[in-house]
Amino acid sequence: MGFTAIQDQETAIQLLRNVLRRERVPSAFLFWGPDGIGKHMTAVEMARAVNCREIEDDACDQCLSCRKVTSGNHPDIQTIVPAKRSRLIDTDTIGEVMEMASLRPREGIRRVFIILDADRLTAAAQNRFLKTLEEPPGHSLFLLTSAHPRVILPTIRSRCQLVRFRILRPETLTGILERSRDLPADMARSIAALAQGQVSRAFDLLD
Repeated sequence: MGFTAIQDQETAIQLLRNVLRRERVPSAFLFWGPDGIGKHMTAVEMARAVNCREIEDDACDQCLSCRKVTSGNHPDIQTIVPAKRSRLIDTDTIGEVMEMASLRPREGIRRVFIILDADRLTAAAQNRFLKTLEEPPGHSLFLLTSAHPRVILPTIRSRCQLVRFRILRPETLTGILERSRDLPADMARSIAALAQGQVSRAFDLLD
């Protein structure tokens, strides 16, 4: 798979490939844009790419590190999501992230923390996380995703490399619906036309 699996985000992917190729990966990225357009998938591929020793600007899919990230078993890759009941990420969770980030990688080149829906960090959690970004560990990478980046503290945003993700083309959504839900072409096109370029919205409409 690798970055080639990410559709309709050529500008974002080219930026990530460039920083990998130049070996100038910042300590934090903020992937922003509507839900359901590939931010999470790209974060996983970036986590694989920075720990792949075979290809300089992508993941090879074949090495042990790439396969472990794909299966969710890599000890240096952590995904942080809002708690189910409160839909928030609290200070205790960020405290655990900060503690792990201070440690050297167990197997990989970098520890990678994927923080989904980073706008769901509480105000206290954002302030605590800011301290880590102010003096980031050189062996850790933070990948934040958000559909509402303005909710995130400006001081956090300023310390992240911002990467914008755009809505998907209708034909891209049509193809995804046809493959993933085995829909007739006419129905897939109709749903894609209403989904505002978002896979998650297309699935919601279908369901």
